[in-house]
Amino acid sequence: MIQVFEFESPKPGPTLLFMGAIHGNEKCGTRAIRRVIREMKSGKIKLQKGSITFVPIANPAAYTKDVRFVEKNLNRIFKPTKKPRSYEARLANELCRIVDRCDVILDIHSTTAKGQPFIYLDFPTARNRALAKSLGPPVAVTGWPQLYKKLGRSNEALDTPTYAAHQKKDGVLIECGQHKDPASPKVAYGAILNTMRHYGIIKGAAKTKRLIEIKISAGFFRKHTGDQLAGNWRHLDTVRKGDPIIRHVDKSVTKAPYNAYIIMPKSTARVGDDWLYLGRKKG
Repeated sequence: MIQVFEFESPKPGPTLLFMGAIHGNEKCGTRAIRRVIREMKSGKIKLQKGSITFVPIANPAAYTKDVRFVEKNLNRIFKPTKKPRSYEARLANELCRIVDRCDVILDIHSTTAKGQPFIYLDFPTARNRALAKSLGPPVAVTGWPQLYKKLGRSNEALDTPTYAAHQKKDGVLIECGQHKDPASPKVAYGAILNTMRHYGIIKGAAKTKRLIEIKISAGFFRKHTGDQLAGNWRHLDTVRKGDPIIRHVDKSVTKAPYNAYIIMPKSTARVGDDWLYLGRKKG
């Protein structure tokens, strides 16, 4: 069962939603949210207006098993369904109802590969871009929905920012660093407080940063267990046009079609899973 924690100020204002562990092995958001909840209960953090909703563990079974998901990737099927056919689809129904009650969503994740924290700015509205600039990390990746449409996988791009956008809410997703990096919960904690400051929910001003935007432009999915990534990359490492990126079991090689950033490489991806992406800096 999903645990929900709510805090409300007597003064009207927006309702912010913070979610952790949409993927069960990404626990930095859970740790950061629990820290903020403790500090709110103790009075260290006080609401000035509005309200806060916390979901520390959005995928309880996957969290307990320390796996990304149990049956389906929850952040690819995040929409209501009348007849849910998987554990994660049932969770999506419950979580969508929570999102419906809120005005702003920050979905907190971590990455398989090492690399710097960044923000997924899937819907770069003025309000979402302003929120992203206040979170802390200086890099934003854009173009996720457009890429999945290009790849013919739009039905697999049903994530939390997409649902938030369809409901006309502010919403971004933050990747706080590698799963086991002790700094990741600190990045998540800072992002939560900065979101609260940005909307005036607590005292203080969130410092804004100029965002470096990288448009995701190509995606690769693992086709065979014998296929291997051609490098031991960190997130946001770079490759040059013609560099090998995938060595296939049949000895063929996939090469980078242009100078690019490596985005979200997953050396342990299962067959059929997204494996790595390429992106190019905007501007």
